[in-house]
Amino acid sequence: MTNSSSAPQAASGAGNIVASRYAASLIDVATQASVLEAVQSDIQSLEATLFNSEDLRAFIESPVYGADRQMSAMKELAQKGKFHQVTTNFLCVLADNRRLNVLGDVIGAFHREMSKRMGQVDAFVKSAHKLSATQEKQLAEMLAQKTGKAVRLFVEIDESLLGGLVVTVGSQMIDDSLKSKLSRLKQAMISNSNQNASLKEVG
Repeated sequence: MTNSSSAPQAASGAGNIVASRYAASLIDVATQASVLEAVQSDIQSLEATLFNSEDLRAFIESPVYGADRQMSAMKELAQKGKFHQVTTNFLCVLADNRRLNVLGDVIGAFHREMSKRMGQVDAFVKSAHKLSATQEKQLAEMLAQKTGKAVRLFVEIDESLLGGLVVTVGSQMIDDSLKSKLSRLKQAMISNSNQNASLKEVG
């Protein structure tokens, strides 16, 4: 599974705990109501909307708007997106509790919790060039074999890389970047040079 537009970001501290609790609660409710697939689709649509709308991000992060105004806006957004009632209710709860400002973190936590429950792992890829659908599929399959889990791939273009890929799975970085190789070579040359100088001094 690939997603080249945006990647879930981990919140920090108390925000991470709050986001995780809300996300887990949403998944639990959706599972009990047998509508998890519909809610997951809503979250993906909501994520894309949030990613592409600076106005929406500014609205949910602003302390100026009251809970009633935010709740009304979330209902309107859900109606336009044809969200399931469970998703709509969840957004209203966030608004009522004045927690819409952590919506982005909740979405990230939702993805991580779903991946955890489904035995998936997220892989974050930086590439100097855009990968084809075939290349993304092959990379996901290779990482799946390496990790023993289904892989959800997030691809980001980083033109500063000279070539290859930088792949991070969990806390492990699988680095196949030419730039990094050159950097390691440079460090090795510096180390060898220092070592040779020391040998000369000793001699």
